[in-house]
Amino acid sequence: MLSRIIKIFKALNSNEAPWQISLGIIFGAILGFTPLFSLHNLVVLFLALLINLNISMMIVACALFSIIAYALDPVFHQVGLALLTSKGLESFWIQFFSCPVFLLANLNNTIVMGSLVSTLAASVPLFFLFNVLVVKYRHAYNTFIGKFPVLRFLKVLDAYEKYS
Repeated sequence: MLSRIIKIFKALNSNEAPWQISLGIIFGAILGFTPLFSLHNLVVLFLALLINLNISMMIVACALFSIIAYALDPVFHQVGLALLTSKGLESFWIQFFSCPVFLLANLNNTIVMGSLVSTLAASVPLFFLFNVLVVKYRHAYNTFIGKFPVLRFLKVLDAYEKYS
């Protein structure tokens, strides 16, 4: 457990761009909030391997959001039920689920549909929020390190070890 926490701090303090860390958290949220064995999770994993994002943050976020998902399942059920039983979308769903690929995706399940739609709707604002939080964390971290000469020296030694 302690090694995972250290990996989180290493990722936050790494030279990666903040958007890479934020995108890893967002992909982890999609994987964590939706049921694990879903077709769209394979698509998310495939995209995660194509895009240069922080995989360790994605795994940690997936574990964290999986725990939170159990508490949010009733909300996801209500969202999915409202979407799937909407009279205005009835003809759309008939056409949508007539394709076998979408039946394999199990999107006719209210929790799968609700969790996917809710997570995708929250992804864009959460991406920008996590991006700002990573930048603020790095600024606070560098300010804290700058106050203590010993910590600055250790940071220089660590950088020297990495690149030598």
